[in-house]
Amino acid sequence: MKTFPSRICFAVYTLLLVTLTACSTRFGVPGSGGLSNSGSGTGYAGSLESSTIEAPTTVAELTAGNTAACAADGTLPAWCQHAFTGQRDSRSGVMTPEFDPPAGNVSDEDIHSYFSDDSGMRILANFMLGYCTKSGSTYCNNNVQTGYTADDSRTVAAQGADLMRRHIDGAIMSWDGDGTSEDNATKLFQSWADSNACSNGSCRLTYLIMYNTASLDYNVKSTGIGGTSGKSCSGLAGATYENCVIAHLRNDICYINAAHWGNDAYEKVNGRPILEFFLYDGVIPTTGPAPSWEDVWVHIGDWVNDLPHHCSSAPYNADHGVPLIVFENASGFTQPSSSGGFYWIKPEGTDIATDQLIDNISGASDGTLDNFLSSAVTYDRQLAFSGAFKGFNSIQATWGTGRIMDQQCGRTWIESLTESKKYYSTGAPYLQIATWNDYNEGTEIETGIDNCFTVSASAGGSSLHWNLDATDSAVTLETVSHIEIYDVPNGGNLILVGSQSAASSGTWSFSGLSPGKHMLYVRMVGKNSILNRISSGVSYDN
Repeated sequence: MKTFPSRICFAVYTLLLVTLTACSTRFGVPGSGGLSNSGSGTGYAGSLESSTIEAPTTVAELTAGNTAACAADGTLPAWCQHAFTGQRDSRSGVMTPEFDPPAGNVSDEDIHSYFSDDSGMRILANFMLGYCTKSGSTYCNNNVQTGYTADDSRTVAAQGADLMRRHIDGAIMSWDGDGTSEDNATKLFQSWADSNACSNGSCRLTYLIMYNTASLDYNVKSTGIGGTSGKSCSGLAGATYENCVIAHLRNDICYINAAHWGNDAYEKVNGRPILEFFLYDGVIPTTGPAPSWEDVWVHIGDWVNDLPHHCSSAPYNADHGVPLIVFENASGFTQPSSSGGFYWIKPEGTDIATDQLIDNISGASDGTLDNFLSSAVTYDRQLAFSGAFKGFNSIQATWGTGRIMDQQCGRTWIESLTESKKYYSTGAPYLQIATWNDYNEGTEIETGIDNCFTVSASAGGSSLHWNLDATDSAVTLETVSHIEIYDVPNGGNLILVGSQSAASSGTWSFSGLSPGKHMLYVRMVGKNSILNRISSGVSYDN
């Protein structure tokens, strides 16, 4: 993960109504419906509140792009400056050449439903906030171009609404300091959540900050508080570097305390805000006596234990509770001043023949999700963020190019998402999706995840016959939620007439149809964030 400064866009939303006023397509898509084979009602289950979102009335509405990602063609949403046509890896032997597909119609099935009813798991998606747009170039500020800018209120509104539609609880902001575009995007998200997802101090959508320690090389705004500094630490060494890092971190923590931790939408545990650190060790040793990173975290632990005193001037000295500091991977649990750890995806390397087949989920070796979770359960008094990821491909990135982990047609996503159930009876306390929109490293789920199924259907006798046709040997029905049958009777509106369990094939009886001409469609509804698919129309005269 690496971030660079940039900007975003704007769209207007009504409270909990995921309809963009500037967009020609609806965000709502049908849910499970729960209709019997012979039903004829609409059976629509909305993604937020079914009473506030209309069911689609045409096939075009049913299949339209419904994500915050920029469309590949046609009329662009208001927050997009140009189209996003997907990203491909043309190297020979790559199993998923199109690792970031164009934006599609994405399943909004409740992601919490994959865990027990009493889980209480908080699911948050990691955000990269450095995207911008630039004419005549593939990149903008070293980031691939997604079509939108990240610190524009229209993009933030689209992404906030998309998170809620997918039942994701919040965002984890990769953050680089006061005065950066990353902080501007974070404050825009805070403002949108306050207006659209919060009421009486309770918020449907929250956020927290992941401090990107690469930002220690940046010059950021200074709070002016004694013992702090916003100056860059780049080029320094030894004790001089450690002292600079401590002053820089103190400066940024006092600012975060003032600008973020007092907000209702900030993620807290028992009144204490959570702060993640994404570490870039180096320059000084990781452990041992000063100068070392171990000594840095001892000093920072002392600082955060009394922010009202240390951040000595308003507004930085507000008392918002002692922050809970969470570090990366299993070693994070043992860092000085640690309150927990979060898992982060770790691709094996760049060898297409072997590395793309290593998903880093199972196994006890260092870097696997299992290794992290087996450590997490031994630190049961600390926060544990399990991880969920679709795969990894950095062929388009301007750093670490070519690292790869195959998506396995959505299998990697579903297995990593639910892996913590092997260690926690109700799932881990927290789950971090890595990532919502890192297009540089091919981990984004914003556009949707292809599960390599298409849908075919035909009429035979008195029944509709359908098949899920695999386009890859890695396909699994574990990525499929259910099957929906739609009818367009006598050229009228689209009606959901049946819902069936996930299967590779099936039939549906025409017996419940009204007299007249019908056009029927079979729709595969994926698990959360999987791309939905639909068959061609099948005509039938009853």
